[in-house]
Order: sequence, then structure tokens, then C-alpha cells
Amino acid sequence: MLDFDLIYKITHSFYEKAVGDIFIGYHFRVIEDFNQHIPRIARFWLLQLNGEIKDKNDLPYKLLEVHQKLPLKRGEINRWEILFTETLEEFKKSKEINDIQYQQWLDKIASMKEKITQQALR
Repeated sequence: MLDFDLIYKITHSFYEKAVGDIFIGYHFRVIEDFNQHIPRIARFWLLQLNGEIKDKNDLPYKLLEVHQKLPLKRGEINRWEILFTETLEEFKKSKEINDIQYQQWLDKIASMKEKITQQALR
């Protein structure tokens, strides 16, 4: 299991990449308050990875509903996956996550990608 602090650190690292990315950064640069957004997304991943709810005020997570409103393209969703995978690879290389944690997170990303892609391309 991954602890919240590490999930937060990984999430924050991903968002740093995403904001500056030439292909998908514009979706992330419109987020008004990263100080609230990143912890909420980290808590989402805590629930996805560990089944743990840190703050019941976050429920329900409506990520699919929120992403449905965005003009996402298949390539942008793929780019999201690439950046997230690169982030996880960095944490695996530095031994902050192990092979099992890495694969567990990749599986969750693949699941989210499939759901978001299905919604975005309707």
C-alpha cells in the first residue's frame, strides 16, 4: 500500500509536468486553485489504490463527469497516460515505489484512460 504523502508527491510531480506540457498543459493551466485540487486528486488516488477514504467531503468523486465536459482528444488522453507513466517510472527508478505498486497504479491509469476515452469520444 502507498501512503498518502507518497501519493501526494507523485500526483504533484505529475501535475508539474502536465501544466508545462505543450500538448495538454492548457487543460491544466485553467485549474484555479492547485492548493485544493492536488490534495483532492491525491485523495482520489488513495481511494483507487488503497480503498481508503481520507476525507468523506470529497465523495462522490465525479471525475468522469468533469472530464466529459472537456474537449478532450484521443491524443491528449494518450499524452496524459504517457506523462503519468513517466512520473511513475521516475519514482520506481528512485525506489520510492516498488514493482507491484508501479503496476497497480498503471492498471488504475489504464482503467481511467479507457473510461475517459469512452466518454470523450461519444
